[in-house]
Amino acid sequence: MDGQGAQLDDVYAYGLSRALIKVAPPATVGLFSQCPSRTETLLKKIKIYMNREAEWREQKHKLKRPPPAWISYLALLLSIIFFRPVWREEEERRRRRVRWIFVRFSAWHFAGSDKLWAGLVIRLFKAIQDDFGELPLGLYRATQHPYPKKVTSEGDEVNWKAIKLLCLPLWVVVLATVLFSIGTCTLLYLYGFELQTNGTRSWVTVLESMAIATLGPPAVFALRTILRTSKHLLYTMGSSIQHQMNSSAVSDQMGFMNKVRKEVGVMVDFIHFMEVFERRRIRVVLEITHLDRCSPDRVVRTLEAMNVLLAGENVPFVSILAVDPRVVVGCVESTMWLCGLTSSGYDFLNKMVTLPFSVPEMSRDSKCRAFKTLADSYLELDWECIKRGKHRAGNFSAFEKGRLDDSLVPFIGKGKSETELLENGIHWEIWAKKIKALTNEALHAIYTKYSPLHVYLMGNHVHMRRIINSVRVTVIVMEAMNYGGFSKAKELAAWVVMANLWPCRLSWILQCSEDRQQRADTDDADGDINQAKTLWEVFSETSLELHMLRDRLETVLEQDGDPELFERFLKVDFQFTLKDVDLFRLCTVNLDQSIKEKLAWVRGGPGLRDRTKSNAICPLRIGTVISMSTEDIGKEMEKLNIPVKYQQLLTENQLDGASLVYGRSSEIRHALQMTLGEWITFSSHFLEAKPDAQPHAT
Repeated sequence: MDGQGAQLDDVYAYGLSRALIKVAPPATVGLFSQCPSRTETLLKKIKIYMNREAEWREQKHKLKRPPPAWISYLALLLSIIFFRPVWREEEERRRRRVRWIFVRFSAWHFAGSDKLWAGLVIRLFKAIQDDFGELPLGLYRATQHPYPKKVTSEGDEVNWKAIKLLCLPLWVVVLATVLFSIGTCTLLYLYGFELQTNGTRSWVTVLESMAIATLGPPAVFALRTILRTSKHLLYTMGSSIQHQMNSSAVSDQMGFMNKVRKEVGVMVDFIHFMEVFERRRIRVVLEITHLDRCSPDRVVRTLEAMNVLLAGENVPFVSILAVDPRVVVGCVESTMWLCGLTSSGYDFLNKMVTLPFSVPEMSRDSKCRAFKTLADSYLELDWECIKRGKHRAGNFSAFEKGRLDDSLVPFIGKGKSETELLENGIHWEIWAKKIKALTNEALHAIYTKYSPLHVYLMGNHVHMRRIINSVRVTVIVMEAMNYGGFSKAKELAAWVVMANLWPCRLSWILQCSEDRQQRADTDDADGDINQAKTLWEVFSETSLELHMLRDRLETVLEQDGDPELFERFLKVDFQFTLKDVDLFRLCTVNLDQSIKEKLAWVRGGPGLRDRTKSNAICPLRIGTVISMSTEDIGKEMEKLNIPVKYQQLLTENQLDGASLVYGRSSEIRHALQMTLGEWITFSSHFLEAKPDAQPHAT
C-alpha cells in the first residue's frame, strides 16, 4: 500500500505511538481492524515511531560520562546483591528517558494449548529474560526474593538503601569479612598451623579457631546465594511455569493462577529495580495478535488472564489487543452469556480496553492501489529482461529455463491430443496469451477509477486475493469451455465480484430462476422464462419471500455485504439478465454451492405435495402466496371447496397474498369468520409455509 493510504496509516501509527508514550500503565489498547495485514503494518510503524522517540530522549537527556558496559554490568550485579531501590513518585515523574520492550504474542502459535493464557505469560517471561539477561534476573530472584522489594521514601533523595545484616549494611559485613579473611590467611601463611609441644594452644591456634568461627556463617550465606542463583538460572520463570502447567496435579488446582501471579509480581519488581538503576522509565508493550483465530473459550480465558495478571498498581505493561472486534465479541457472548457474567461482548471489551482505536476504512484510491499492487504481484514476470541479464553466465535454474522456453503444459480440450490441435492450426500458446490478456484486462477493470467496480472493493487483503485468484480461474474456465468466444473481461470481473460479495443473494436469484423454469417445464407452460429479465427484477419479485425466511437463513445471509450496494450493483452498474446466468452458471467457481442447496431446501420444503392425490391439501410456497391477488386466492378457495361466503368476506376485507403472509393468523381467522374445520383447510394451504405459522391456533 502506498500513496495516500500509506500516509494515513503513518498518521494513525504516529498518533497511537504518541498516545502510548503518554498513557499511564497498566493500559490496554484495542487495535480493531478486520484486515490483519493493515494491523501488522500499523504495529510495525508504531514500534518504529516509539523507538525513535526513545532514541531522541536518550540523546537529549543522556548522561555526561556514561560508564563502560562492563562496569555498568558489574555495578548492576553488586546493586542486586547489596541494595534495594527506593521508589518515589516524584523521581519517576522527573525521568525523561524511556526504554520500550516490545513482546509479540501470536495466539495462533499457542492455539493447541489448553491454557493459552499460560503461553502468553511464558512468552512474556522469555522476552524479559532475553532483554535483561539470565544472570541479573536469576541473581535478583535469589537475593531480593522473597524479601520485600518495594521501599518508598518521601523525604530523602537517596535512590538506594543498603540491605542490612545484624544491623549493619551487608556490604560492610562482606567487606569486613573479606579483609579479616585476607589478614587471617596472611598470618596463617607466615606462622603456620603448628601447636606447642607442652600441650597449650598458641595464639596461632586461637586465630585459626576465630577464623573458622567468623568465616563460617558468611561462607554458608555465600554458598546459599550461589546455589539459589544456580537454581534460578537452570529453572527460569518460563520453564517453571511450563513445568507446573504440564503437571495436571498442579495446573488443575485453583491456586495455579496465583502462583503465576506471584511470578509476574517478581518480574514487575525486577523491572522497577532496573528503572531505578538505569534512571529511566521502562515499559513493556505486549502485542497480542491472531487471538480471533482461536476457539471462544480460549479467547475469553486469555482476556481474563490479561485482566488478572497484567493489571495492578505500578504495573509497567501496555497491552495492544490487535483483533477483529466482531469475532472477539462473538466469542465472549457465546461463553460469558451462558454463565450470566455479562450482558454483551461489547460491554466486556469496553470495560477492559482503555484506549480503543478502530482503524478507519481505506479510501477508494487506497483500495485501488492496494488491489493493483496485489494483482501485479500475481502476474507473470517479464522473463526476457532476466534472460538478457543471465544469458552470458548461463546460470538458469530448471524452473527459469522452463519459463524462458515457454515450456508450460498445454491445455487439451474436447478429447483432442496436442498433435490434433496443432494440425488444426490452434496452437496452445496463442490460447495461453489470450488467457493472460483477458486476465490482465479483467483485473484492470476492477481497480481502475473509470470502472464502477472499484466502488465495491473492500479494504481487506484477503478479500482482494480471493477476487484475484477467482478471476484467474474463471477466465481460464470460460475460455476453455468456448462460450462463443466470450471476451467481455469487465462483465466477467463484475460477476466474480458479485459472487464474492453477495453469495447468498446471488444464490437466491439463481435458485428462484431455476425453480421458475422447472415449474414452467412441469406445468407445460407456453414458452420459456423471459431470458431478457434482469436479475434485479427477479430479486425484487422474490425479496418478500426472502424477508419472510430470513430467520431460517440467518447464517448464510451474514455472508453478504451491503444490501444497498447490491441494489446499485444490479440496478445501475451491471444489469445482468437471465441469459447471463446461463453463460456464467458453470463458470462460477467462487460461489459456494452449499448455500444454494440450503436455499432450495428452505424454499421448497413447504411445497412438498403428493401428486398422486389431485384433491389433497398442499401448502403453497411463501413466494407464491405473496404474489397472489384477492381474485387468485378466491380461485384457490374454490378448488378447496371452501364456501363462497368466505370468498366474499375475503373481498370485503381486501385480503391479498401479502396480507395473509404478514398478518396474524388469529386476526385473519376473525376477519373470515371461519369454523375450526374450514380454518384448518384454509391455513394449511395458504399459511403453512409461514416461519412462525401456527395454523391450528384459535
